[in-house]
Formats: sequence, structure tokens, C-alpha cells
Amino acid sequence: MQGLKAIVNNIPILMITLSGFLSGFGVSIGRQNYFIDVLGAATLQTIVGIPASPVSSASYALIGPMRKRFSTKAIWIAEDLYTDMCWLSVFAIGSINNNFTKRKVMIPTFMVEEFIEMWTYGLRHVIGQELYNEAMDYCEWKNGYRTEGMTSVARGLASKLVSVFGSSLRSLLMKGFGYVQGAGYLKQSDRTKYFLFAMSTVIPFVTGSLGIIPKLFYNLTGKRKEMMYADLAARRAKVSKEASAGDAESIAKAAEAQKHLEK
Repeated sequence: MQGLKAIVNNIPILMITLSGFLSGFGVSIGRQNYFIDVLGAATLQTIVGIPASPVSSASYALIGPMRKRFSTKAIWIAEDLYTDMCWLSVFAIGSINNNFTKRKVMIPTFMVEEFIEMWTYGLRHVIGQELYNEAMDYCEWKNGYRTEGMTSVARGLASKLVSVFGSSLRSLLMKGFGYVQGAGYLKQSDRTKYFLFAMSTVIPFVTGSLGIIPKLFYNLTGKRKEMMYADLAARRAKVSKEASAGDAESIAKAAEAQKHLEK
């Protein structure tokens, strides 16, 4: 209850938590099932990621320039939409003339998608943590204390609940579409293969799309954010000065006591 209260009383962390919670309802089987049961080889997943391997590290160089031009909120929203559009394009290409079953079409398509998407890898990993740190600073600014521990507990519980729901729903859907575990790609029906393709590309985007709504209401931006950090800087400087003065006084008293003992 304290964890939930810590989230509800902190609008930025509430929006971050709600976004993650709603996005967690995105139904996905992961792409491994698609590569195994549609294209016929799990190793293809590794192959399509080769061109994007150096990009994931290089993408961190974009963080500085992006921060200078856009707010954290704008980057947070744009990165999500950018990734969704990448996978929507893959789905569109695969849906033409049953391309989703053709290696010669889908392997290059996935390679291009991975290469393009990975340019947001650095932003995705840094901005999320930055938003969380901002939200904790907001709690300190508003309430005079931080709640990392309680907030993490409540967010972890929400994540687990969504995970349990998603696993159950995923199993029901795969059974409903005729998926046979371990049957191999030659024995899966065309309907099942198309479903596996959709479940690894467009369905996660559609079912998890509500996660973008809370991002629009994230309010720690612009002048509000600048005022918060100015107040926190002044407050922390005051506390540091008082602590330093207290340390100096303690040292002086200790020195006086030592002189008294020596006498």
C-alpha cells in the first residue's frame, strides 16, 4: 500500500508506471517461434541481427544531439512510435503475396528493420532511466523525501501481474490458431504461420499501443522541470552548508576535548 501511495502521489512516476503497465498487455510470442516454425531455422534470428550489431553501440552517440533539440518526453514518445512504425512496415511487406513465408524476402527485410531500429537502442536504454531519476527528484522536490524502494516494489508487482496475464493469453491464442508445439515448420498450417508472423510483428504493436497514452500526460517538462532542479540545487546546497558547519563545529569540539585531556 505504501508503494502504491508513493506512485499515486508522484504524477511523473505514475505516468511511467501506467505506460509500462499498459504496454505490458502487448501480446507477443517473440520472433524465435516465427523463425523456427515459419522460416525453418532458429539461427536466422542471429543472422538478421548481424548488420545491426555495431549500430547498437554507435546509437549512444545520438543521445547528446537529441537531448539538445528535444525534451526527454518528446524523445520518449518518438522512440516508441519509431519502433512501432518499423515493425508495421515489416508486417506490410510480409503480408504481400505471402512474403512472410519466403526467406529471400523476409531475411533482408528483417535485416533492414533491425539496422534501422537499433539507432534508437541508446535512447531507449538511457532515456527510460533518466525519466525514472527525474521522477524520483520530483518526489524529493514535492515531498522532501525519495521513494525508490517502495516505488520499485509496486512497479515490480504490476509488472508481474501483467506478465502472468500475458502468458495465459498467449497460450490461449496459440492454441486457438492451431499451433502445434514441436511440429516443425513443414507441419504448421498456413493460417498458423501467418498468425505467428503477425504475433511477432504487428499484434504486439496494436495490443500494447495504449502504453503511449500516459506518455502524453507526463508533466515534468520545460519550465516546471527547470524550476524543480533550481529549487533542489538551492535546497541541497543549504543542507550541504549546514552539514559542513556541523562537521566544523564537531571537529572544533573534538580538538578542544583533546587539549583538555592532554592538560
